[in-house]
Amino acid sequence: MVAIPRDAATLILLRQATQPGSGIEVLMLQRHADSAFMPGAYVFPGGVVEDSDYAPESERLCRGLTSAQAHRVIPDVSPPEKALGFFVAAVREAFEEAGILMVCGELSCPASLTDEQKARFARHRSLVHRNPRLFASMIESEGLKIAVDNLFYFAHWITPEAAPIRFDARFFVAAAPADQEASCDELETTAAKWISPHHLLEAHQRGDLYLPVPTLSSVSTLAGFRSIDEVMASALARVIHVGHG
Repeated sequence: MVAIPRDAATLILLRQATQPGSGIEVLMLQRHADSAFMPGAYVFPGGVVEDSDYAPESERLCRGLTSAQAHRVIPDVSPPEKALGFFVAAVREAFEEAGILMVCGELSCPASLTDEQKARFARHRSLVHRNPRLFASMIESEGLKIAVDNLFYFAHWITPEAAPIRFDARFFVAAAPADQEASCDELETTAAKWISPHHLLEAHQRGDLYLPVPTLSSVSTLAGFRSIDEVMASALARVIHVGHG
């Protein structure tokens, strides 16, 4: 019996390399060796779209993107309001798995988080990991907005029918907030590192690490860019075709 793919969202977080002229780096997470899905693989943060990600109250917590606008970006989603849920899920999963929170404050976007806020969000992170529904209440209680308008639709992949666990995943790209540090959650992921797409491809080719087909394809595309601005401009112009892998 063929497994029905579950809707999922993935966030490719980028930053400019610390050395001038060295291009971009991408945040990679290593999945837990005991994971039922792609154990040990290096992937981007991501996971299943929850009902709470596109609940009626979610739209007012998002900055710069309505449900209708999100559906124009991802038109092949039903029900239409679920399109915004992919954006929200991508942000939530990046927070859960990598500790990176894409949010805006009243005065800045992305929000500049104080040390006190960072400590508080670290506690929130474990709670949201156990119950994703708490993500929306966390955003509201902190007086923040989810920076969904900083995400750009990048790719669409569906796990092949032969796989026992399948996902219908939408990939987004975004620039990571400069004042936040990535960390693995030690539950689903056991390592987190920034690395250039070129070095990542070389490590994969040497067999030092494993990149699943969708990840490998995205990294190969990113290797053709020198700056985050180039990536975002390309994403805006991309025609998204579904891939299987």
